[in-house]
Amino acid sequence: MHMAIYKGYILTREQLASGDKHRLRYSGISDHGPFEILITHNRPLFFIHRDTSLPKKKFHCERRNVNLAAFDGGPVDALYFKTQHLLYNARQYYEAQGIQTFEADIHPQERYLMERFIQGGIEFEGPCHAGDGIAQFINPKICKSDYAPLFSVLSLDIETGQDGTLYSIACHFKGRTSDKKALQKATHMNTGVVLMLDDNAPKPGATPTPGMHHDASKERKGSVGGLPGYPFEVLPEGGHLYRMPREKDLLKAFLIVMGVLDPDIIIGWHVIGFDLLFLEKKYKEYRVPFLIGRDHGSPRIREIRKGIFRADMCGRIVIDGPPALRAAFYSFDNFRLETVASALLGVGKDIGEGKDKVAEIERRFQEDKRSLAHYNLLDCKLVSGIFKKTGLIDLVFKRATISGLPMDRVGMSVAAFDYFMLPHSHRKGFVAANVRDVVNTGHAQGGWVFTKDPGFYEHVVVLDFKSLYPSIIRTFKIDPLSRFRADQDPLNTPVDISFSRSVHVLPGHIKVLMDKREQARQDNDPHLSQAIKILMNSFYGVMGTSGCRFYHQDLPAAITGTGQWVLKTTRDYLEQDGYEVIYGDTDSVFVCLKQAELSDCDGASKRLVSQINGFMTQTIWDEFGLKSQLEIEYEKHFIRFFLPAIRGGGSSAKKRYAGMIIKEGKEALVLTGLEFVRSDWTRFARNFQYELFQRIFHDQEVAAWTKKIISDLKNHIHDNDLVYKKRLTKPPHEYIKVVPPHVKAALLLGKKGANAKESRYVMTRRGPIPVDLPHTDLDYNHYIEKQLKPIFDAVMMFFDQSFNEIIGGRQLRLF
Repeated sequence: MHMAIYKGYILTREQLASGDKHRLRYSGISDHGPFEILITHNRPLFFIHRDTSLPKKKFHCERRNVNLAAFDGGPVDALYFKTQHLLYNARQYYEAQGIQTFEADIHPQERYLMERFIQGGIEFEGPCHAGDGIAQFINPKICKSDYAPLFSVLSLDIETGQDGTLYSIACHFKGRTSDKKALQKATHMNTGVVLMLDDNAPKPGATPTPGMHHDASKERKGSVGGLPGYPFEVLPEGGHLYRMPREKDLLKAFLIVMGVLDPDIIIGWHVIGFDLLFLEKKYKEYRVPFLIGRDHGSPRIREIRKGIFRADMCGRIVIDGPPALRAAFYSFDNFRLETVASALLGVGKDIGEGKDKVAEIERRFQEDKRSLAHYNLLDCKLVSGIFKKTGLIDLVFKRATISGLPMDRVGMSVAAFDYFMLPHSHRKGFVAANVRDVVNTGHAQGGWVFTKDPGFYEHVVVLDFKSLYPSIIRTFKIDPLSRFRADQDPLNTPVDISFSRSVHVLPGHIKVLMDKREQARQDNDPHLSQAIKILMNSFYGVMGTSGCRFYHQDLPAAITGTGQWVLKTTRDYLEQDGYEVIYGDTDSVFVCLKQAELSDCDGASKRLVSQINGFMTQTIWDEFGLKSQLEIEYEKHFIRFFLPAIRGGGSSAKKRYAGMIIKEGKEALVLTGLEFVRSDWTRFARNFQYELFQRIFHDQEVAAWTKKIISDLKNHIHDNDLVYKKRLTKPPHEYIKVVPPHVKAALLLGKKGANAKESRYVMTRRGPIPVDLPHTDLDYNHYIEKQLKPIFDAVMMFFDQSFNEIIGGRQLRLF
């Protein structure tokens, strides 16, 4: 044992209960390796009104007078408990007696960090106890730190048989060292391992067969593959293949690999809901403890909502590819590994979409296990490649450090708001309600969207209010404390909801975040910039949901109402100055430049920005006596622009438009809300719409081209692009009252489609047929009438032409 000062990053946080002992455990990594902090003197607490008389039933708690009050103004006392279990029992009992509690639902491991403003990075000092490669500290001195670690990452993938047999486990691992010499010396810092079930595999310690080698290392940490005594084969693409005679051997070997490689982060593709869940069942089946945590403990795997899984294990974070990409606003036709890898890396899976994956896996397992090992390991490498290409881990880390939440919880915006707001509320003298005590009193109206006449326009510039809702919060001092203390130095908003000019914390926090985001832009750190943007934009939604303890309907109402006032005021100002404003949506206006400005569109747009900012600054000062934090900016210039009509004609549709811009010296087509960006339309229809706008914006011929598209369609040229893809929100057999086409197709797959998350089908003369079944009788008339015709008519109606007239032979001229 020796005194040490560490800087590190907390990966996992938890409370431990044993009898009457209560401890907090924080596990993480530092430059010295993994560490564990145990806090033994913490006591869980909640608050009650000071004038509350407690029942005689004892819960071994201490009642203490604190200088805090509830949001109703009444002072409160704190109740401190020996264990969290006693706190739960007391809360349940008191609430059954009609006694109101406050903040009784805050987890102590979160409260301990948030009250010290620790966002994950930590500096700690105290006696260090060395144990099994992990430095342990008990009740050290701690404070916040901006420590940024290098993570070790293991990509995990398994292959299974149709009968539920575990065929193989593959791992692709990258260590945290950035030292090239160290990387050369320690091959386990960047390696691939495949554990394969093989009835003919030699037992541990057996003489290697030709082409096989022994990993004779006695020290686990120096082992290349991590399995001393097991013969292995070197795979052509790198990595080692170990063959195991039984599933149980496979499971035990995986535990050794996890111990040797010791990853900070586990990644994969549906890695929790499939891979880890399947492994957990297998370990239970063979009565082998599933000890893959850094504490040599088992993970806790659970489905938090339908189709969304979470895995908790001490000292390690699990990040699943598809939800992480969705949270980062990536969009693909679907989130299958084949699709995403092809789009991002230009490389697909070893068994592509054109093959029967299940049958091919069975064949390889029976006939060519090395080939199956290659397939298994390649999937791991594809996931590693996707994470590297997108910078997902860095983005998740930045979101964690900005919000204070663990890396596998960064999407929990309400929890992130709590993490900031609770300690600051306490320092302002207030405690908050329990979430379940919040009463939903209504929702605010959304952002304002307005449109002009549908049709074609030229030289349309888009002016966008930068971070509109956060800027409104800053300008009008909107937050829960400010609403509650609106009697102190009040200010009014455009919707007559008052706030305090002096009692608030969120506006100042947003300023800090905006300054950090600007610095991130200057430092060319897009992940930090995006992390801050996501967090700031969540504040409005959080304060508007009754799932937040700080909810009040006045908060979102003031924000959206003020946003509508800003947009209407901006539009009126522009129209009074002779501009035509053809579209607006929440935080942006689309303005047609005047004829005299077309010789210098960029210059005119910048002048408009300056004028609007000056006007809004003066207006807000004159009407409200406030310094405006609003800033409009020039976003883009559409050379040509199209607003579609709503289906059936009439007024223009909202949140749907197309336009041509110049981007980096080249023309680029922008399609928003149209069929081209909708995954439930076929690729054939999306390609048709894209090319249609290309032709129209370039004054090119359309009629003959359209006829050729139809001719090519009937000649089977577009067959591969006729697939519909639609998500299944529940198992196909549960659709009873209404059975839409994608469900009918899924039902035809029987057991194979029973648990499908997505239906991929084509329309035939027999109706919807899944692409996995024969479909040589494609219904081309369906695609012409339901896909081409609506897209064509929605645009060409403005040229007084229709799809039926074109097909009937009437010549089409655009201009």
